[in-house]
Amino acid sequence: MPEIYFDSASTTPLDDEVYQTYIDLLQRYFYNADSLYDKGVKVHRLLKKAREEIAKLLKVDPSELIFTSGASEANSLAIKGLCFKKKKGHIISSVMEHASVYNALKQMERVLGIEVTYLQPDLDGMITKEMVKEALREDTFLVSLMSVNNEVGTIYDLEGIKEVLKGRHVLLHVDMTQAIGKIDVDLKGVDMASFSAHKIHGLKGSGLLYRKRHLELEPLISGGQQEYGIRGGTENAITNILLAKTLRKALEKQKERYEHVAALKEYALIKLGKIKGVTVNATKNDIAYILNFSTTLKSEVLLNALNSEGIMVSSRSTCGSRENEPSRVLVALGIDDTRAIRLSFDYFNTQNELDYFMMVLEGILRKYGN
Repeated sequence: MPEIYFDSASTTPLDDEVYQTYIDLLQRYFYNADSLYDKGVKVHRLLKKAREEIAKLLKVDPSELIFTSGASEANSLAIKGLCFKKKKGHIISSVMEHASVYNALKQMERVLGIEVTYLQPDLDGMITKEMVKEALREDTFLVSLMSVNNEVGTIYDLEGIKEVLKGRHVLLHVDMTQAIGKIDVDLKGVDMASFSAHKIHGLKGSGLLYRKRHLELEPLISGGQQEYGIRGGTENAITNILLAKTLRKALEKQKERYEHVAALKEYALIKLGKIKGVTVNATKNDIAYILNFSTTLKSEVLLNALNSEGIMVSSRSTCGSRENEPSRVLVALGIDDTRAIRLSFDYFNTQNELDYFMMVLEGILRKYGN
């Protein structure tokens, strides 16, 4: 039985070179980066070099980068760290956000009394600059939106939103987890941005928060001098060092990988269009890496049937996959989330894999569908 993985929006396999470097560094550089003896100083220098390389790749200053355990922590630090400083005011976000943003905002509403406007997408799945402009208030201090939706793949008009906020005393935080290494990202006009390594063939437990140098955040993890005093605790130095290699490789291969994935998605759309009982849940401007569709079967039934044939897909964001609550994203788009399936592709996927998937899908729908 083949083993086919169409769930790269959830996580990606570790790059071979990153893995080998990880093993090598673990054996030689386990020392504390804050130690003052030679071995510790060496780790500190490697960490400093990695931060500088990432800063160069993102076209920012090294002092604006904070290593985290992943995008969820980066999102929490951006939102909560700022709210704990502000203590009151208004935030604009959307119902389309990842759970780490949405639940952080809900907590700030509950704990601090921060007011949040959750924008609803239009019929094309977009959160528009007009929506943001209309929601602005005198006490608005933050807009927090993702750049690429993780369930349906919608690419938002960040440049238009930046224009709306230009000249206003309103900060912009962008969750760029599903964008980095796939489409071009521009941090000009962005005050904070969150990233994760394991979506681009890096290590789990590895992430990054970009925040403009002048921007003060209240630490969520109190400790010592690490990460400019914003994130305490002994540095996860080797993991942080490897983020530089992970990001560099992803950006170097971004264009060729996108072209490959875009061709796969186009092929998949043609094939799905010929299968009875399938409806593609396309949005107006979506990324090639994600394809969402619905069938006449319940998602749970179809997932289990596909899994029995060696095919791994998802029905929603993995962070909510074990919850009974409906998907906020799919409900907002008028999609029955009990029948939706998400395919997410990567460079290692092939047309032959899609052919097998389509054959199996058609057989399952013919056997169990209404």
